[in-house]
Amino acid sequence: MLEIQLDDGGVGGYPGDDYCSGSVMSERVSGLANSIYREFERLIHCYDEEVVKELMPLVVTVLENLDSVLTDNQEHEVELELLREDNEQLLTQYEREKALRKQAEEKFIEFEDALEQEKKELQMHVEHLEFQTRQLELKTKNYADQISRLEERESEMKKEYNALHQRHTEFLQQKISLSQSLSRPTYAQESGHKFFPFVFLIPNWKERPNSLNVFPFTDGMVRGQIGAKIIPTLDHWHLSDLGQLQSNSSYKVL
Repeated sequence: MLEIQLDDGGVGGYPGDDYCSGSVMSERVSGLANSIYREFERLIHCYDEEVVKELMPLVVTVLENLDSVLTDNQEHEVELELLREDNEQLLTQYEREKALRKQAEEKFIEFEDALEQEKKELQMHVEHLEFQTRQLELKTKNYADQISRLEERESEMKKEYNALHQRHTEFLQQKISLSQSLSRPTYAQESGHKFFPFVFLIPNWKERPNSLNVFPFTDGMVRGQIGAKIIPTLDHWHLSDLGQLQSNSSYKVL
């Protein structure tokens, strides 16, 4: 039986003798070794063992290298398969994260649009409130001016009322004095003095308050009116507007 001495010190035989007993060769290399063994046997039967004796170590080396390469290739294929699985997992994770990111971006865009719309609405509301505030401030200022004018008018009317009241009091006093003078004619006759039945001492009138306006009529009478002075016309006085003294008697100054 032909035996083959392997490089690692093991003895390898042909397939009938468990080829490569020192190492476990792959199935593909074993099949290839069987085919080579049959060819070697054919050559040995035809020629001699010496024909293939030098060729055997080379074939064994080639088979060992081929087996090593196949083993490395299988390991690389396993690693490649693992890397492929990892790549698929990473790709799946990437697609999932990409979809999640897209959803997040869409939600962010929606949120940004909603925030922008809310900002515009708030800005419009602020502008409306500012406009209302300006209107209220203007109304408040107008009301304050009106109140100030009304207070001034009230003060003027109080002064006017006091002046009218004072004037009314003076006329009442004059009426009382006139009534007292007219009620004592007998004393004047008994004393021998010449009596004038309608004597009225007109005081020296000074500037009258503007609240009383006196103006003459065509009948020679003087009417009282708010906001003017007392102006004597001829010898007649009339104050019908104030509900005070009314007289059309002739007064002579003593």
